[in-house]
Amino acid sequence: MMNRDTAARAIRPSLLLVRLVASLGASIVLLSGCAFTTGHVNLAYEPTTEVSKVATADSPRVRVEVTDKRPTQAVGQKINGFGMKTADIVSDSDVAATLKTAFETELHNRGFTDGAGGDLVVVRLADFQNQFTLGFFSGDASATIGMDVAVKRPDGSVTYSRYITGESKDWVELAGEGNAERMLNGAMRDGVAKVFSDNTFIEALNKR
Repeated sequence: MMNRDTAARAIRPSLLLVRLVASLGASIVLLSGCAFTTGHVNLAYEPTTEVSKVATADSPRVRVEVTDKRPTQAVGQKINGFGMKTADIVSDSDVAATLKTAFETELHNRGFTDGAGGDLVVVRLADFQNQFTLGFFSGDASATIGMDVAVKRPDGSVTYSRYITGESKDWVELAGEGNAERMLNGAMRDGVAKVFSDNTFIEALNKR
């Protein structure tokens, strides 16, 4: 017969296994959500606060042109509790139009005015995606944006050209559209902020 200590040691591994299975089950439930239906997001840009007016009285007028060159219109995929991709996440709002509004808003807030015959800010959107990764008790949501940004003069010469990336990342309990929307909006804010914090970009806009 097993004594009391031997019996207790035999029970402990079984209890650990039960707790492990329970924890894994909880993770699967938390992360799966409505995994097999297409997710929808509505993107919105939150402007940078407390910016300085950097345009001068002689600054050229500025127009913004955004082209969407992404290989897919999906902005992410849902995953189930096993980390498998199950359904696309798409944007109900026009991604290029939202990004154009973001640039125009930041230009206006810095004192630049719209109009033809001046500079043209050309934005080529190459990538905009959210990805979910599975963790033990929760997961991560990570969104990235990649875009070519250029400033062109009326004569067609390019005074600024740079590839800009932005990102946003956080832990999540549900791999669904709500968290994807939050990360995508954050990545857009980060990418646009990097453009406007680049003194070379501002200098290019102020050149005549």
